[in-house]
Amino acid sequence: MNKRESILQALSEIQQEDLNPKGGNVWAYVYDSGLREAERVAKEAHNMFMNHNGLDFTVFPSLLELENNIVAEIAELFSNDAMSVAGTFTSGGTESIILAVKAARDYASEHKPTITAPEIILPTTAHAAFHKAAHYLGINTVIVPVDNTTFKVDSYEVEKSITPNTIMLIGSSVNYSHGVSDPISELSLLAEKYEVWLHVDACIGGFLLAYYKKLGLPVIDFDFNLPGVSSLSVDLHKYAFTPKGASVILYRDKQLRKYQYYTCTNWSGYPVINTTIQSTKSGGPLAACWATLKYIGDDGYKKLAETIWQAKQEITKHFMRLDDLYILGDPEGSLLAIGSDTLDIFQLADEMKKSGWYVQVQPGDLIHNPLST
Repeated sequence: MNKRESILQALSEIQQEDLNPKGGNVWAYVYDSGLREAERVAKEAHNMFMNHNGLDFTVFPSLLELENNIVAEIAELFSNDAMSVAGTFTSGGTESIILAVKAARDYASEHKPTITAPEIILPTTAHAAFHKAAHYLGINTVIVPVDNTTFKVDSYEVEKSITPNTIMLIGSSVNYSHGVSDPISELSLLAEKYEVWLHVDACIGGFLLAYYKKLGLPVIDFDFNLPGVSSLSVDLHKYAFTPKGASVILYRDKQLRKYQYYTCTNWSGYPVINTTIQSTKSGGPLAACWATLKYIGDDGYKKLAETIWQAKQEITKHFMRLDDLYILGDPEGSLLAIGSDTLDIFQLADEMKKSGWYVQVQPGDLIHNPLST
């Protein structure tokens, strides 16, 4: 056995305890389109660009072209005026969210300099990445409860929480924990009324909802066609089925995007201009994302979205026939959160894992302990 074979065998042995990310048995963390040729194309594209460094687009202008192509394509899904939308490719939803919060903070610092203790208003269902962003950026979080039945945030409760220190409102479409969308149109009105930034976390639901809309399926308003929305994050390594990590943070215009940038000339080296949190970063994920979007294409994504919609309807019907399990809320996307008053869902998840199925238990929910699928 040569060195190459030995290394690959060692890696294969290390993987033995992992669940198989292919085939649909893992209902969290991974997203499998089933399109193996698309995966092969993505791998080849990744390898072509893995040594390209996204730190400086003047050295590798191909990366700037790929990023601009991706951002433009995704912007068309979320705005009737996509030409005015600006954005950036990131490593994932957490980076997109941190950048959006930074942009809102720095925007408020310039336009509302009297604010010295900035606050962002979060539903209890907002992703933990917002708490992480607030922790990193020195921002206070104001937590607003969601409805016990719909799991959507109440815009009236949000309005009551707005203070002179509020710099940002958060809404999810859809949220990770229950798969339901907050009333973004109502939050948009509040953002306009109080002149605060509104970010829509569409990381896990936005891409799919955009294609549901193309298919003529019922979809709530949640994007830049609402005038109060300032920014929107959408992951492509979820339901666009690109390799990880691939996400896009979009802004209503270039003037808002500039607040996410970081620059430094106050040192003895080269001028540092970072569009994202990372400086050095491989061009591999960017190229793999671009290749996947091109390979699957608009028609391919419509077919995938329709398949996902139909699968969700079938799974929902089966759960509604069960006495001991029920679906929480009325999920608009593809995610389902399952609760029970009679079964120990932790034990249920353990038993399912023994049979090769992984479902994610969510013990951190403030209202229920749902089983996410």
